[in-house]
Amino acid sequence: MSVAFTSTQSAPDRTRAALGSIGSVSLFDRNNTIFAEGDEAEHVYKVVSGGVRLCKMLQDGRRQIVEFALPGDYFGIDWLERHALTAEAMVDTTTVCYGRGRLTRLGDENRDVRAEIFSTLRHDLWAAQNHLVILGRQSARERVAAFLLQLLERRREGAKNKLDLPMTRQDIADYLGLTIETVCRVLTALKREGVIDIPDRHSLTVRNAEALEDACTAED
Repeated sequence: MSVAFTSTQSAPDRTRAALGSIGSVSLFDRNNTIFAEGDEAEHVYKVVSGGVRLCKMLQDGRRQIVEFALPGDYFGIDWLERHALTAEAMVDTTTVCYGRGRLTRLGDENRDVRAEIFSTLRHDLWAAQNHLVILGRQSARERVAAFLLQLLERRREGAKNKLDLPMTRQDIADYLGLTIETVCRVLTALKREGVIDIPDRHSLTVRNAEALEDACTAED
């Protein structure tokens, strides 16, 4: 399908129009599996609302969450023919689904789409490298603080200090390599210190971003 563009369209508008020509909306209920590790990588997804956890089950039964896909994020772009991770909806989630082959062809033909795909791949590489640092070098307090700062930096809209948390405390623990008790203890301490506020389990307000940044540095 060819897509007509007007000369007045911006690059983001052209990209949305091009992607809209090949995408279809998919809805997933909370905790539903979108694709499983080992499934053929036939589709790429973009989160519209809700959130997705990308995880791997270890042989001993433990779960390691590798990344969270939030509104505006793409996921399922795999280098190989099969998915290396399992994708699950953390809450009721709406996505746009793209056929992998059609998306690849569109990227070959459209430089705006190609730029968007490469931007996603660069972000995924950055996120993977940053995650390794968090897991390998930071204390529990530093890990939780760094995670909250990452979420703050990824925000695309809304109040700049307000975070929506579609993930559970257990999800956060499995992402940071901690126990749920440790995550809850650190969050409680940050709240007591006036660094954050926790209106409910699925939202958080950063009251002192500078103090949160300080919490990411090594403790004496």
